[in-house]
Amino acid sequence: MLVAGALTLLSIANYRLAVQAPGGNDFLARWVGANQWLVHGLDPYSPQVSQEAQTLIYGRPAEREAGEDVAHFAYPLFSMLFFGPFGLIPYPLARALWMTLLEVGLPVLAILSIQLCGWKPSAWIQRILILFSVLWYHGFRAVILGQFAVLEALLIVGALLAIQRRQDGVAGVLLALTLSKPQMAVLLIPFAFLWAVSTRRLQILAWGIGTMLLLLVGSLALIPSWPTEWARQIIDYTSYTAVGPPVSILAGLIPSGAGPITLVLTGVGLIYLAFVWQQALGKEDRWFQWSAAVTIAMTNLIALRTATTNYVVMLPAFILVFAVWNERWGTQGNPPILIALLGLFVGLWTLFLITVEGNQEHPALYLPVPLLSLAGLWWSRWWVLRRLKT
Repeated sequence: MLVAGALTLLSIANYRLAVQAPGGNDFLARWVGANQWLVHGLDPYSPQVSQEAQTLIYGRPAEREAGEDVAHFAYPLFSMLFFGPFGLIPYPLARALWMTLLEVGLPVLAILSIQLCGWKPSAWIQRILILFSVLWYHGFRAVILGQFAVLEALLIVGALLAIQRRQDGVAGVLLALTLSKPQMAVLLIPFAFLWAVSTRRLQILAWGIGTMLLLLVGSLALIPSWPTEWARQIIDYTSYTAVGPPVSILAGLIPSGAGPITLVLTGVGLIYLAFVWQQALGKEDRWFQWSAAVTIAMTNLIALRTATTNYVVMLPAFILVFAVWNERWGTQGNPPILIALLGLFVGLWTLFLITVEGNQEHPALYLPVPLLSLAGLWWSRWWVLRRLKT
């Protein structure tokens, strides 16, 4: 009863915000697609539906030249498993409930990440991590914009936890569902499948591929042309967005060679990942989990397109590093953990506030979290391997 009451009050507060301060544009575009398809029978990928979303956001069609979002649905059709129920109710209420879902999802993400590490932090450290998960820049922004990235992160961490607990069927299903936002799991899925084959955990592969086929066949039966329409929207999206992969921002430090340097950095990242995967194949879960965290961080550095809201998926990587600190240093590891959390919280919000232009975040915000998470994971690697050898 207490939990239900708290969720009700939170939803009421979110509804008031949704009415008084319209927004949540990332969710709005998906809500329009779901609403127009399920209620009005229109193809969610049609230009008419995109223009309806633009009108709700800007009061007019979007101006591409100004970099305005054309608000395509831009997700695979089977993502309607998540968006569809919200498309059946009016937008302010749908946004309020969606925000509640994300606000609950972030603490759950922190708790699952702690369980994934096998870490038992003190109660006050756990409370701080839960609070941090909602209030740090990337988590807070994801909630305000209504980004699906929070649910995607839950699917990813849920799959990793299921693998750890040898619930292979559940792991396969969850991995398949991560294709709802494929850019966040595009490298993790093949790694998980390769590792499953190398360790003879073939149910992960069977359930994963089986669920993917079910999602594809079922969605094609509903709208046979959706893959080509979705691809068209993705290509169109890349034509008006200014920010590329974070490695391109690094390459931009040398403007005259930015293009070739981006390709080189991307290639180096992929070669490094191939090495990490090869090292993990056939190894036990602890090695797999570390390699999966590296894969997620590297994905967010070299993906063709990403968003800072996607970085909520790297919260488990930071928690893994914190767990290693605690494992090595005991309670003496608590001060470094608190300092790191404070640095991330203050540093990211400060960087946002001093670089924001209008409502546009600066490309510099794309770099700290993936680079810091990789640095922490590289530092922890020796300890992970040492524990495996002893």
